[in-house]
This record gives sequence, structure tokens and C-alpha cells, in this order.
Amino acid sequence: MYPYRLFKRARATLDRAGGAFGRTGAVLVMAMLLGACGGTDNGGSDGIATTPPATAENGELIVTLTDAPGDFVAYLVDVTSVRLTRANGDVVETLPLTTRVDFAELTDVSEFLTVATVPAGFYETVTLTVDFSNAEIMVTNAAGEIVAAEPVDAQGEPLSTLDLSLSLTNGSAIRITPATVHAVSLDFDLDASNVVDDTVEPPTVTVEPVLLALPELEEDRDHRARGLLSEVDQAASTVTLRVRPFRHSRGAFGELLISVGDDTGYEIDGEVYQGAEGLVAMGELDEGAPVMAQGRIRSGRFQADRLLAGDSVLWSDAEVVQGVVKSRDATSLTVSGVRAAFADGRVRFEREITVLLGDETIVSAPGQGATLDQLDISVGQRIAASGEFADDATLDVSGGRVRLLMNRLWGDVVTVDPLVVDVSLLNGRRPAAFDFSGTGMTSEEDANPDAYRIDTATLGLLQLDAGDIVQVRGLVNRFGFAPPDFQARTVVDVATKTRGATAMVGWPEGSNMPFIASAPDRLDLDLADTRSVIKLHGRVRGLPIEPEALALVAPADGRGSYVVVQRGAGIVMVYREFSAAAEAMTGLLDAGAELHRLTAHGRYTDNLDELLTVRASFVFEVVDTGAGN
Repeated sequence: MYPYRLFKRARATLDRAGGAFGRTGAVLVMAMLLGACGGTDNGGSDGIATTPPATAENGELIVTLTDAPGDFVAYLVDVTSVRLTRANGDVVETLPLTTRVDFAELTDVSEFLTVATVPAGFYETVTLTVDFSNAEIMVTNAAGEIVAAEPVDAQGEPLSTLDLSLSLTNGSAIRITPATVHAVSLDFDLDASNVVDDTVEPPTVTVEPVLLALPELEEDRDHRARGLLSEVDQAASTVTLRVRPFRHSRGAFGELLISVGDDTGYEIDGEVYQGAEGLVAMGELDEGAPVMAQGRIRSGRFQADRLLAGDSVLWSDAEVVQGVVKSRDATSLTVSGVRAAFADGRVRFEREITVLLGDETIVSAPGQGATLDQLDISVGQRIAASGEFADDATLDVSGGRVRLLMNRLWGDVVTVDPLVVDVSLLNGRRPAAFDFSGTGMTSEEDANPDAYRIDTATLGLLQLDAGDIVQVRGLVNRFGFAPPDFQARTVVDVATKTRGATAMVGWPEGSNMPFIASAPDRLDLDLADTRSVIKLHGRVRGLPIEPEALALVAPADGRGSYVVVQRGAGIVMVYREFSAAAEAMTGLLDAGAELHRLTAHGRYTDNLDELLTVRASFVFEVVDTGAGN
């Protein structure tokens, strides 16, 4: 495990101690993978020194949020508490303020939530409290329309507050030790936790929450930090951030150290910089300027690939909408699936909103220093726009800003060179949700989702064949300038994507013999009398694979995140090793427990009927509460 270097104060303590934290101090990094788009302020300090430094008795804890891909357009709930329980029963609260979180927003990125001071010790339980009282859950129905769904429990009753508790085994328990930095990543798995029924009106979502965990920050996914500028150290190539997650404007969320380098791209007050030039510009900002950084964990550091600051950060004290352009004309956009943040502090989901453009509207895009204009905003493009609400359904950005966000497109390859794709989903929407009129240089050249033309520039596509399912990330081409329809930044064959598929298997009556064969690195499932589907990411719900056979296979290193739920006993255990989870489940089955359902994420190989499983949850019904212990 890396000695995470994410805290300036901890590093200063190391320096003073000659490379150690003193005798018993330590730092703990904790990543909780959810997803969020707003917050509520319930008090707290707005001072600079928001988090006490690590001491001989205390360490520091970082909390980040994300989620695995699911079927939801929006999943807004209030996270009211994140608690750690030590082996001696002591409970430590790490979340200073209730935070409104959209779990559906962050399927590919983890967000830093808080940096908390916690006592040194051995932590065996993590508990996340989620309030569904004011939940806003949106799904896409069979017609491709965005509709609201009502959350209910397993008995069909409305939900209020749920505690999601997770017991950490020896391999994943959090132990704070001298001169080390520990980490644990939690993932509220939407696929495993929710069952959507859109055959009723309104649709319902049955929630049986499943929390997954990893005892480290993940290096294969982006992390995002938002907050206020505390300090710029040009000599050390670091930026210190007072964390303000989502739309929190105050509160004791602690400080985070961000590393930057020559490859870091900046946008500061609308100006684009690269490398050292950007860091100099950061140093000229006032303390307390809004900052948003996105990057990855590399060699134990949070290394920013992109950094926005000043007026380029749209969430700071502005009225903001974020959504996908459904259609447009010369002066306005129709934006769907909108997360709207109002100046009075309200944050809510809107199915549709109108955005008014003007000649003074400032348009920017990630990684582009060229001057953009409103024609760079085309149909299908994800945007974040800031301006003033004329009413609850209209945002005027004629004197404001529109930032183009990276888009994600899924589809089947029609031709490889040039790359033409039959689109299944564009930013989570079916093609029928969009009006592509006006996107082409002529009406005959308007974008056609059945033959969507993608400019891949110099990207290598040697591994692609016609019929492959691909995920493409990039920007939609300028309005009225197609072809091409889309400018690709990355093209990924879903068959090679680590989390390219999700398997969901249910035994309605439960099964004491769910495995035809089991080994430390492989579980062959008995699919007789089951409800089983494999969803390839990028396929619309309702078009899954129904396998005749399926085996869950361990990754090459045998490591992932595997949760075993003993529903009758109220026990939830997380295992880091596939073999340890397999052994625990064998013990439960030998003791008479029955497996009712599983959800597994990984890479699916159809000709082998195998899912290389990096994350999974298994829900057992246990009559004897002592089983498996």
C-alpha cells in the first residue's frame, strides 16, 4: 500500500520528525465511492484551519464518493453521516454536514468529500446513513422518457433513513499505525442495491442497499476535488485546497494537497494554461478562490490532470444547470436531465430546462485553448451553464458561461475506418431523446444516430471490428458543421474494459447449492431456476444477455472487493481476496445458509461464459445468526 501523500500538515510533521509522524501518529485516507451534485449547509466554520493536524493520538481521514454504472438518470439523496467504529466500540463521525448526493452522476469519478481528524486505532465497521425522505430518483422508461421513481423498502413501504453498515475483515480493516497513511474506498452499488419496476405508475425502486469496499484509493479511476484555494507552492508543485464538496460554501471539511506537473492543464478565469505557466497563474489568485481539480492517484499522490479556478468554476456562488442538450435553435438550448442549483440554495432535478444564449456568452471546453462560441454547443453535448434564472424553467446565460463537459457514447461499430457507430446511448440517453435537426452543414448531413460519424484523429483502432461494442469519449462537433458528428478523445472496446459488464443472478426461493463447482479462483454458477442477466455497459435496459452458463473468475492478482451479506443475521462482511470470499461463502452454505442474489462487475467473455470479477456482492438468507462466524 502506498504511503499516501495528500496532506501538507502531515508532510510537515514528517519533516519535523525526521521522516516519521512522531511515535504513534498516523494519517488515514478513506475513499467512499458514491456520487453527488449538491449540498446543504448546516453550520460549521469558514476559517482556513478547518481540520486539526495529525497528532500522536490522531490521524487524518479522506472521504471520497463514487458509484458503479447503473440504470439511473438521477439518484439524489441526503448523506447525513459517515461513521467509523473502532474495535473497542468507540464511534467517530467523519462527515461535518449533511450533503445532498447524486449517486448517478459519478459513475466514473470519485469525489473527495472530507478530510477528517480521527483517533488512531483499529476500525472494524463503517456506517453510512442515507436519508431518502426527499429523494429524487429518475429513470428512463421503455419509451426513453425520463420519469420519477419512488423509493420503497423490501416490503413496498416508503423509505426514510437507512444505515448502510459494513464490517471489515482482517484484510480490509482500517488500522491506524505510526508514520503510515491508510485508505479505504466505499462504493454504494446502485445495480446491486436497487430493483426498478417501471410496469407500475409511478415506477418504484426497491432499495436493499449494498456497500462495497476497497482498502485503498483506486488508481484506475479519476478523482475530483472541489473547494477554496488555501496555498500555492511553486517550488513543490502543489496546490493546497480547503475542501468544499459539491455546492457546500462553508463547513469544516479539511484541507487536501494536490500535486501538479508539466502535463497539468489549467483554466483560470476563462484563460487556458499548461504546466508551470498555469501554476504561476494559480499563485496570483486570491486566497479563497474556487478551485476544482480532477486527476488520478499516482504513486500515492493526487496528481491533477485538469484544474479549474476562479470564474471557470461554475459551482461557486452561481446559479448553475448541468445536463444534456436535447435540441437547440439559434438563441436557445433545450437541456434535459438537469441538475439545477439556485441562488437561494435549492438543488433539485429538472426533467427539462431552457437555456438562453447571447453574443456575450462565454464558452469553454476541457483541453481547448481556442476561442469558442455558442455554435460549439450542439445536440447531445453535456454542459454546465451559469447565469441567472429568469424563472424556474429558464436560465439566462447571455452574460454568463457555458462549459462543455466530456461526453460518453456507447454503440455498435458499423465501420472502423472511418469510425461509424450505431448509437445505443449518448450520455445515458437513447437516441430517440434527441432532435438532431440543424446539426449538419445541410439537412441531409444532420447527425444520424444509426450511422454516427466519429473523428478519431490519430487514435489507434487496430483492435476494433465491425459489430464490436465501443465506448467513445469526447466532444460533440459544432452545431451546423457535421460531418463529423463527434470528436473522439478516447475509444474503448467494451470487451477489454475492466468493468465492461454487470451480471445479476437471483434465486427467488434461495439456493443452498448455487455453485456447480467452486475453487479459490472460480465460482461456476448453477443457473437453473434463476433469474439471470448480463448487462453490457452501454446497452439500454431491457436488452440484456440471458446466459445459459456463467462463471465468476478471480482477477490475475486475486484481489478486488467482495461483499457477503448475511441478511438474517444482519452481518455484512467485505473481503479483499476473491479466495477469502469464496471460502466464507462455502462456510455459510455448509452451515445451511441460502444464496438469494448476487451482483458482479467485471469483464465479460461471451465465448467462455466468464466474468472476470473485480467487484461483487452476495446476499444470503441466514436463519442461524451464528452461521459463518
